[in-house]
Amino acid sequence: MFSKYPNIFKPVKIGNLTLKNRITSAPVYNFLASYDNHITREGIEFSKPAGRGGTATVTLGSGFINRVLPPAAHHIVGLNDSWVVPYLSEWCEAVKRFGSKACIELVPIASYFGTHEVESSVGIPMEIDCNLLTTEEIKEFIEDYATSAANVLKAGGDMILLHGAHCQLPSLLFSKVFNRRNDEYGPQSFENRCRFAVEVLDAIRAEVGDSLAIEYRISAIDMIPGSPEIEEVIEFVKAIQDKIDLLHVSRGALALNKLTPFIFPTTYMDHNINIEYAAQFKKALNIPVSVVGAVTLEAAEEAIASGKIDMVALCRQIIADPDTANKLERGQENTIRHCVRCNTCISRSHFGNKPPRCAVNPVFGRELDYVYYPPVHRKKKVVVAGGGPAGMEAARTLAERGHEVVLFEKDSRLGGILRGASEAQFKADLRKYLEWSIRMTKGNKNISLRLSTEVTPEIIDSEKPDALIIATGSIPVVPGLTCSNKSRVILAGDIDNPDAKIGDSILIAGAGLTGCETALKFLMQGKKVTLIDALPQEKIGTGSSPINAYAIFGMLEEYKVDLRCETKLIDVTDDHSILLNNGKEEKLLSDTVIIALGTYADLEAVNRLKNTVAECYIVGDSNGAQGLWNATTSAFDAAMNI
Repeated sequence: MFSKYPNIFKPVKIGNLTLKNRITSAPVYNFLASYDNHITREGIEFSKPAGRGGTATVTLGSGFINRVLPPAAHHIVGLNDSWVVPYLSEWCEAVKRFGSKACIELVPIASYFGTHEVESSVGIPMEIDCNLLTTEEIKEFIEDYATSAANVLKAGGDMILLHGAHCQLPSLLFSKVFNRRNDEYGPQSFENRCRFAVEVLDAIRAEVGDSLAIEYRISAIDMIPGSPEIEEVIEFVKAIQDKIDLLHVSRGALALNKLTPFIFPTTYMDHNINIEYAAQFKKALNIPVSVVGAVTLEAAEEAIASGKIDMVALCRQIIADPDTANKLERGQENTIRHCVRCNTCISRSHFGNKPPRCAVNPVFGRELDYVYYPPVHRKKKVVVAGGGPAGMEAARTLAERGHEVVLFEKDSRLGGILRGASEAQFKADLRKYLEWSIRMTKGNKNISLRLSTEVTPEIIDSEKPDALIIATGSIPVVPGLTCSNKSRVILAGDIDNPDAKIGDSILIAGAGLTGCETALKFLMQGKKVTLIDALPQEKIGTGSSPINAYAIFGMLEEYKVDLRCETKLIDVTDDHSILLNNGKEEKLLSDTVIIALGTYADLEAVNRLKNTVAECYIVGDSNGAQGLWNATTSAFDAAMNI
C-alpha cells in the first residue's frame, strides 16, 4: 500500500453496504436545484468530483421531505414528489460510477421557511418551532420521511442521512428546553421525547426495509444551556441504534448564529473538536460511528486506529480538493490542496441563498462551466506579473493547460500578501495552502520563475509574450500622520517583519478582517489591544464570512479587546494618538499603532503594464476586488480564457 493512512482505507460494513474506505463526504447545501426543486445537470456535475476523488460516499445535502414546500423553498431538492426520481437517478448513477455510494440527506422544513414571521415559542430561535406543529402535522412529517426515502430507493440511492443534529426537528422534540408540548410527543417522559425519531425510523424501514442504509446525524451537545448533556444523548441513540446503521456525530445549533462556528469550525478554532465526543458514543454503542468537524486526516487515521471512531465525514476539505481521498491513498499527500476554513462556501449558501464557492478551488460550484472546457488549440507564451496567490493560480492553470509561463515576482520569495496573512498561530490552514501553492508552482516544468525582478514594460517586450496577466496586488491605505518616530506606526502587513518592534499596548486602526485578526494575534500574546473603526459595530468585520465573523468577535470579546466603533484615527504624534468619537477628540497612549485601514488596487502598476501586450488580463487585488476567493477565481478564469 502506498498510503501512510492504512486504517482510513480499510473497507467498512454499514448495514448491507460495504464501503471501500472510511471517508464520507458530508452534505452540502448547494442551491443548484431547479426553481421547482428538481435535480439539475449543474447539481449532478457539482457532486461528481467527490465520487471521482475517492470518497466512500457522496451525500446530496438538504433534500427537503415536505409534501408541500413553502413559497421560499426554491432551488433546493424536494424529495417528496415522485417526479424527482428520474433526475435523482441520474445523480445517483453519476456519483456511483466511481465506486462511491449515493447518500441523500433528509430534512423537514417549516411552512414559514425563509421568513421571519414566527417568533420562537421558547424565546430561542428554531428553524421549525416544534410547539406550533399540530399532532397531524407531525404525523404528516413522519409519512413524508418515509415517502422521500422510498423515492431515494427508487432512484438507485444506497443510503439516506437523517439530519437529527443542530436543533433539527428530531432533536428539538428530544429537548426539554425547546419541547413544551402536552401530547405524546411532549417532554413528560424519555419515551415521549424519543417517539418522533423512533416513529420516523420505523416508517422509513417499513418503506425501504434494509435496502437503504440509514446514517443518523446528531449533535453530541447542542451547546444551549439546559439542553441534554452527552450522557442523555447517548441514551437516546441507544434507543434508536437498532434502527440505524451509522451514527454521525456533530455539535451545535444552526438557528443560533453565534453557534454556527462550532458546526463549521473556523480557522480561529482547533481542529478535531468532536472526536472525543464521538469516542464516547463509540464506547457505548454497537454500530459504527463517524465524526465531522474540521477533522484532520492525521487525526482521523489515529482515531480509527485506536478505536475511537469508525469513519470520518469531510465536507470543506473535499470542497477544497475533491481528489483528497485518492491522493491520500496513492501516497500523494503533498499534492493535496488544503481547506483554509474561511467558510466562504457555507456562508454563501446559508446566509446568501447562493450556490457555494471555494476560496482555493475555483471550479467548485462551477463544474459545468469548466469540466468540459475546450482544450488549448495553440500553445502560447504568457507573462504573469506578480507571484502572490492570484499570480500563482494563474501560472499553474496556464501551465496545466499546456502554455509556456514566465512568472515575475519583485520579492525574493513567492506568496505576496499571504505570507504576512498566514503568520498568526491560528492561520495554520492558510500556511498549508500557501506552502502547497508555492510547492506546486515551483514544481511545474512549464513555469519559469524570475524572482527578485520587478516587471517593467521593457522586460515584457523582451519576452515577446502572446498574453499578459497582471497580478501586482494592492497598496495599503496610509493616512498622513505627524509622528516622527516611524517605529511607533506600523502597517498591518509589516507586523511580521523582523525589524518591527511591537510594544505591550497597541492601538489598531481598522476593524476589518485584517485588523481583527491582528488584534487577536496580539491579545493571545498577552498584549493590551485597543481596536477602533469608523463604522458602527453591526457593520464591522463584514469582509469575512458571517460564520468567521461570529467566531473572531466572540474570541476578541473573550480576550477582552477594547473595541471602539464609530471612532476615527485623526493623528499619531510622538506621544499619543488622537481619536474622534461623536465629535469629541480623545488622546490615547499606546506603545505601537498598527494601521489596518484596507488596501486599494495598484493602478499605477496596472496602467504601466497593461498596454504592452494586446491580450491582457487584470486579476486579484489588481482588479479592485479583494480577498482570496477573488484572487484565485479571477486568476483561474483569466488563465482559462487563454
